[in-house]
Amino acid sequence: MRGTVSKYIRVLLVDDDEDDYLIIRNFINKIHDSPFKLEWISNIQDASVVIDEEAHDIYLIDYRLGEENGLELLGRFDLVQRPEPFIILTGAGDERVERKAMRMGVADYLVKGTLDSELLSRVLHYSMQRKRIEAQRVEQLMEINRSKDEFIALASHQLRTPATAVKQYIGMILEGYAGDVTQEQQRFLQSAYDSNERQIQVVNDILRVAKLDLKKIILKKQDVDIAKLVESITHDLMSHFENRDQNVTLHKAKSSILLPVDSEYIRMAIGNIIDNASKYTPEGKNVTISIADTGKNVAEIAICDEGVGIPKEGMDKLFKKFSRIENPLSVKVGGTGLGLYWAKEIIELHGGTIKVSSEVGKGTTFTIVLPKTVATAPKRRGTLAPLPA
Repeated sequence: MRGTVSKYIRVLLVDDDEDDYLIIRNFINKIHDSPFKLEWISNIQDASVVIDEEAHDIYLIDYRLGEENGLELLGRFDLVQRPEPFIILTGAGDERVERKAMRMGVADYLVKGTLDSELLSRVLHYSMQRKRIEAQRVEQLMEINRSKDEFIALASHQLRTPATAVKQYIGMILEGYAGDVTQEQQRFLQSAYDSNERQIQVVNDILRVAKLDLKKIILKKQDVDIAKLVESITHDLMSHFENRDQNVTLHKAKSSILLPVDSEYIRMAIGNIIDNASKYTPEGKNVTISIADTGKNVAEIAICDEGVGIPKEGMDKLFKKFSRIENPLSVKVGGTGLGLYWAKEIIELHGGTIKVSSEVGKGTTFTIVLPKTVATAPKRRGTLAPLPA
């Protein structure tokens, strides 16, 4: 029981049969020096309210509860996250029910006909002990994970400082501050500069994710014209499209769409997805970006490419940390497998979602959905116009 100290272990029985309640009560009364205090609810609706209050230490739930069953009741709660054990009682054994109950996080499964006071006492004590051990293990794992994230953040920060210095010095040599360099020396130096740039990008990716996982990102939201922001992002990436001989087109609504966002973070998130569209699209193909006001208090930003596409089996790991999906361009593109994970988390921190549809060999569309605000300033009219390719 949370927040209070009691000499009793409060047990709640949810069962619509009073005879079963009397039998369970009799078993508990027979337990020597019983610490258990039994309470009974016969109505499933009342039980749902009481369970939600988290006022008991153990829950005994009958499988048959009128037109519903105990698993349907427990399906309303996250049993894995609850510190109290939940035990299913049933009149007859059923392996399918037992497996489903265990998958939900039920601590035990008891057949009423096999019960006596000794077995019930043992199950109640053991279930509480297992829950305590599970809670301790989860806390230890969380502490290990926090320590890992802190170490990664610290190590990455220490790596970035010398890597940035290396970049600056190589850049100065390439620009002639240390005298003339031969063509061959320039080639070697440029290769070192590019490799160092990739290393800095990897370190930055790790730092951003570590900061996110440590919950150290604080959004500073302001109303931003999303069309202008996306247009600015696309112009910044124009050299990437030009180097790959790709055509990029931006379609935007005639009226301004103001979104309450942290412009720095949402810029990086959207920029990551647009850059990905370019990276995984062959030369000479098209990328189309559309911004629309859906009229449902949300705005949608769709980034559609004519790239390699994502197979169905790759969808599940698309937004997972350090996961990369093999395709004809994956080796050439490289990367850490952190960009989409970070972008999705930032979008969700803004109360938004990101959806993906794809067909292998034909392309992929990422649709970012963000909540919008009503514009307080007069709306400026414009026209649909493609960006210069």
